[in-house]
Parts: sequence; structure tokens; C-alpha cells
Amino acid sequence: MRVLKFQIRLPSGQVEQLNIEAERVLVGSGAHCEIRLPIDRARVEHAAIEAGAAGVFARALAFEPPPTINNIPFQQAPLPPGSVLGVGGCQIVVELVETEAATGTQKKKKTSPIMIIALGIMILVGGYEVFLDSPTDTKMEPPPSRMPELFGPPVTACPNAQAAAFANEQLANAEAKRARAPFHVQDGVQAVPLFETAAACFRVGGDVPLAAAAEQSAARLRRDIMEDFRTRSVRLVHALAIEDYGNAQKEVRVLLQFTEGKSGKYITWLQDRERELKLKVGTNKS
Repeated sequence: MRVLKFQIRLPSGQVEQLNIEAERVLVGSGAHCEIRLPIDRARVEHAAIEAGAAGVFARALAFEPPPTINNIPFQQAPLPPGSVLGVGGCQIVVELVETEAATGTQKKKKTSPIMIIALGIMILVGGYEVFLDSPTDTKMEPPPSRMPELFGPPVTACPNAQAAAFANEQLANAEAKRARAPFHVQDGVQAVPLFETAAACFRVGGDVPLAAAAEQSAARLRRDIMEDFRTRSVRLVHALAIEDYGNAQKEVRVLLQFTEGKSGKYITWLQDRERELKLKVGTNKS
């Protein structure tokens, strides 16, 4: 078995060590990331670390701030032993370890005759299903060239006469939705116009500092969500191209959350891919 061992040094000087049994590890501020960094230091998904036959590789998923290997910015590069992956002032050292299970030093378990028979039946059934599916098992169609807009024009007018009270209400709702965004991305999309409305109302009420802060939060969240949306769209196309249908199904589900309530060719394309992928990999939750 292959284990990725991580040593993470945060800007505060705190050092954490993690051992992760996985071929791919996400680094970012999102709650779903295996290596989770402070939200003010990293994007939701900032980099991916992958263990391949030739060693460990790193791939940049966000570029603000640009991730580095030994202080040199990169897009995709090997991560040799002892090298330091930097993200927003955080330093990560990775080591790939082959455990005894992988090197064959443990005794091999005897395979039961019943297991051999069961495996043979599974292969025969699987071959029969492939034979039945093969006439219609064609490459999935590419996505439309035009992607949907997740947001409308920025809100610039306060819709409520009680500007100050309404601004505080909208700001509280926006902050609550932003906090839930790592678990349900649609909340992040909905938080943007709430921040913008709060900014407009604070400005009408004469609270310029709070208006500027809410406006800045809206702009940053817009940028981060669109960056995540584009990244996941590219990853979906790549997963479909290499027939990695398990990861493709995960990306489709998240992209459909981003576009919840919207319509158009791209959303129809996502819905078609979701149906096709359910047939290929099943309906189990990831």
C-alpha cells in the first residue's frame, strides 16, 4: 500500500503531520480537501498532489496566490523528496512511502476456491453486460462552447427604505450562506447578491466602511466561485476524455449545484452526462 506522508508548516509556525492512504490529495481551504489550509491563505481547491508510477506530482488548481515548488511558481511539476510546496505562506513537504502490504513482505493469503468461482462468475457477468452495452457505448458529446453566467450584474441599488436595518439583515444572511458554501456551493452563489445588496444599503445609510467591506466580500466571493466553477468544468471534460467516470460523476454533481435553478444548453448537457454516468458507474454517493 502507498501512503503519502505530509508535514504542513503554517505561517504561525504550527506544524501538522498527516498520513493519507490515497493516490490523489486536494490542498485548499474547502472542507472537502484532505489538506485544509486557512481560508485567507488558499482558495477552495488550490493544488492537487498525485502519486503516480514515476513518483509524486503537483498540479496547480488556482493561481492567486500562485503555488510554488521550492519558491518557483508552477502549473504541473514533479514533487521530488525534500521539496517544499508553498501555498499562501504555508509550506508542505510530501513523502511517498511504500508499506509492507505493497512491497510483498507480508504473507500472501490463500485464495478460497469459492472466491475463485465467484470471481469467475463476476467476470462472465461483466463481460456479458459489456457485450450488451457495446453497441450504444459511444464517446460522450463535448460541452457547449458557451458556459452559463452564475451571476447577474452587480446589485447597486438598495430595495428597502429602511436601508441600515435591511443592510445588516442582508449581511447576516450573506455571511451565513458563505459559511455553508464549502458544503453546498449554491449557498455561495446566493451569498454574492446578498453581499452586494448589503453594500448598496450601507452606502444609502451612510455607513461607507461597512459598504466597502461588503462590496469587497462580494467581489472576492464572485471571483472564487467563478474560478472554482471553471476549474471543475475543465476537470469534468478531462475526466470524460480519459474515461475516468467516477471522478466525472463527482464533478457533474457539483457543477449542477453551481447552476441550480438555471437553464440553457450547458445545463442540459450536464443533466445528460449525469444520466449517462449513472448508467456507467451506478448511483452510489461519492
